[in-house]
Amino acid sequence: MQIKVLGSHGSRMPGFNTSSMLIDGHMLLDAGTITSRLPIEEQAKIDIVILTHAHLDHIVDLSFLIDNVFTLRSSPLRVMAPEPVLTSVRDHLFNNEIWPDFSKLSMGSFPAMEFVPLKVDAPFQVGPYTVHMRQTNHPVFTVGYCFDQGDGSVFFSGDTGTTDALWTMGHHCPKLKLAFVETSFPNRLRKIAEASGHLTPEMLAEELKKFGRDDVPLKVFHMKPQFLDEIVTELEALHHPCMQILAGGEVFTI
Repeated sequence: MQIKVLGSHGSRMPGFNTSSMLIDGHMLLDAGTITSRLPIEEQAKIDIVILTHAHLDHIVDLSFLIDNVFTLRSSPLRVMAPEPVLTSVRDHLFNNEIWPDFSKLSMGSFPAMEFVPLKVDAPFQVGPYTVHMRQTNHPVFTVGYCFDQGDGSVFFSGDTGTTDALWTMGHHCPKLKLAFVETSFPNRLRKIAEASGHLTPEMLAEELKKFGRDDVPLKVFHMKPQFLDEIVTELEALHHPCMQILAGGEVFTI
C-alpha cells in the first residue's frame, strides 16, 4: 500500500489543504483536496473514492474531479460510503442545483459516476484490501476505517470526538503499521472541540489510552491552520514515541 497525503488540514489557507489521501494511485480516502495537487493524467487514474462523511472539507473536490475526468473515463467513478453519507452528498451537492448530478449523466453504456452504499457493520473488499469501519463521534454520520492487506493494515480515525468503538477497532487492526488520527483544535478550545466532534491534543492523549497502541506510528491530521502553532506545541508536549504531524505531501509505503 502506498499512501500519498494530498491534504491534511481542517480548513483551507494558502499552503494548507483539506483532507484527502491517495491510495495506490487510483483510490482516494476523502476528497477535500485533489485537483490542485494532481495533474489531469493522475486524476483520470482515480477509480474509487471512499468517504468518511459528507462535510464540505472532505467532499468539495469530488465535484471538480468528476468534472475534469468524466470524458476521459471508460467506467464510472465509484463513490463509496455508508448510505447516510451518500444521501447527503447526493441531496446537497450533486443535486443539479449546487452541481450537476453526474450519476445521471450517461457516457454511453455507463454513468459518469456511481454511488456505492456500504454496510457499517460488515467488512467490504476493495482491490486487495479488506476494509472495516466504525462510526465515530461527529455531528453528521461519520466513520473511521481499517484497511487490511493481509501483511499489514492502516487505521484512519476520520473526524471524531471522544468515542470507544472506533479505538477498539483500531486496536484490533491486524498487523497494524500506521494510524492516521485527527486533532483539530488547541487545548484552550476544548469546549468547541467537544461541541463539534473533534479532538484537542489533551483529548487525543486520553483517546490514545483506549487505542492502546503506542508501538504504532501516529500521523496526526486535520489541524485547523489558524491554530497550527499552538496545536503543534501541545502535541509535541505529549512526548509520544512515534508521532508525526502531517503537513501534506508525505508518502508512506507499507
